[in-house]
Amino acid sequence: MALLLKPSNVRGPPHLLPRYLEMELSRHVLRNIARFRLRAHTLRVETGCWQCHRRICDKCDLHDVQDKKHVLFLSPCLGMCFLRRRFEEQFADFAGRTYIGDTDCFYFDNIRAEDVKLFLSKQTYKSFLFLSETMDISCRAGSVQQAQQSTHLAEGLNPL
Repeated sequence: MALLLKPSNVRGPPHLLPRYLEMELSRHVLRNIARFRLRAHTLRVETGCWQCHRRICDKCDLHDVQDKKHVLFLSPCLGMCFLRRRFEEQFADFAGRTYIGDTDCFYFDNIRAEDVKLFLSKQTYKSFLFLSETMDISCRAGSVQQAQQSTHLAEGLNPL
C-alpha cells in the first residue's frame, strides 16, 4: 500500500504517514504490520511467486489460496478462529459466521473484497494487534526464519 496523498491545498509533505506508525505499538507489532501491508510476509500467495509450490493454504482443508482474505476471514484453522474470537469486536460489521462446536470460535463463509478493505481501513490499536497476531500465526509454520530475521535496518544499524 502506498502512502496516502494529502489534498493539494494542505501545507506540508505531500503524503500522510500510516496511522500505525504514530501509535504506541511494540517493534514486533510494527514490523508485522509493515510486512503485512508491503506483502513482505510468508503467506503462500506471496511465497508461491518465488518458490516452487502451490499457493494453497497449508493450514486448512479448504483448498483456497492463502491470501489476506483467506487468513483474516475464511480460514477454519483453530489458531485463527480463536484469534477472531479474542478480537470479536473487530468483526461486528460482518455477517455469515460459522461457529466451531461450543467454543465460540468462528470463521466466515463468504466475504467480499470490499469487506476486506473495510476491515483493513479500521486502523485502531486492536485491529493492528489482530493483524500482528495473524502474521504470527499464519507465518509461524511457513518460516521461523522470518520471525528471527534481523531488524538492523529498522534499528538504524548497518547489517554489514
